[in-house]
Amino acid sequence: MNKRLFFLTLIGLSFFAYSCKKIANLEATTQAVLMAVQAVQPTQAGVPIADLDATARAASMATPAVLPTQAGEPIANLDATARAASMTTQAVQPTQAIVTTLAFTPTSLVNQTTHGHILRDEHWKGEIHIIGDIFVDEGVTLTIEPGTVVRIAANQDADNLFDAPFDMKIGIQSEVKNINGVHFGEPYRDEGHHISIRIAGTLQAVGTPEQMITITSDSPNPGIYDWNHFEFAHGILSYSVVEYYRVIGPGDGTEVSHNILQHIGECGVCANSSVVVEYNTISYAGHELIDMHQSSPIIRNNSLGPNPEHAGIIIDGGSPQILNNTIKGCGVGIGFISPPEKPNLEGNIFINNGQDITYD
Repeated sequence: MNKRLFFLTLIGLSFFAYSCKKIANLEATTQAVLMAVQAVQPTQAGVPIADLDATARAASMATPAVLPTQAGEPIANLDATARAASMTTQAVQPTQAIVTTLAFTPTSLVNQTTHGHILRDEHWKGEIHIIGDIFVDEGVTLTIEPGTVVRIAANQDADNLFDAPFDMKIGIQSEVKNINGVHFGEPYRDEGHHISIRIAGTLQAVGTPEQMITITSDSPNPGIYDWNHFEFAHGILSYSVVEYYRVIGPGDGTEVSHNILQHIGECGVCANSSVVVEYNTISYAGHELIDMHQSSPIIRNNSLGPNPEHAGIIIDGGSPQILNNTIKGCGVGIGFISPPEKPNLEGNIFINNGQDITYD
């Protein structure tokens, strides 16, 4: 009797151990599936992947690669619970891709009024009216389509984004010959009441000979100080008419080509960068038409002048290449403030200038 009881007890314990092992395996499988499903729940609610914390974002991005097979096991071989969870998770994956893509769709402005801080890529088309400063973030692209007309509010600024103390000064400069680019007798820049466009990202303003871009004052009686700066760190300004501004300032590696730049308060194109300035027509500036300081620009095939009171080109050091330009009707054709290190002057034509070349 004791032996029979002993063997029955042994069989019962073995069955109990086997059952526990199966339950543990099931729990482990179910727990893994549930954790994978939970990892992608934020995207089901419509939250973009970029808004998740680092752990959830990593889990969400990794899940599509492992869920369909559960580490190599075909869905058909999973138990019903795991298969349902896996199929449900797969069903929400397209939502992640759609939400992420929409977050980077450029903003399109057509025949609108605008101003302010641009945080994502933006396209301008038609008639765009600028009523306040524009600042484009680094890494962001502003595209201006061919034929677009950008009208800039004259002598006003809805929200001043640039408040450098000197640029905020008002009145007439009556102290010395030249202070920070404002000459004796000229109005200060009065940035609080004048618009500037500054692009820390990329400008893509490329018109065509038939559909040139126009960037101008909105005043019926425009003047050369209607708006202030037009600066871009990267990109291109091409086949555009730009007028009634104070300064265009392009950055390293940029291109200014095939433009008409006219009615300029200070300097047509001013920079200390390796900009390429070519095939432009530039005339009538309060200062020089092109002004380059300690840089290596390429200035070629431009038509410069008239500019009877000031220079066509001013060079302050650097290693400029000045090639095949026609400089006509300027006070000075090319003026060297300080000798450049490795200048390359070839093929330039001088017509009716006060002096063709000067050295200070």
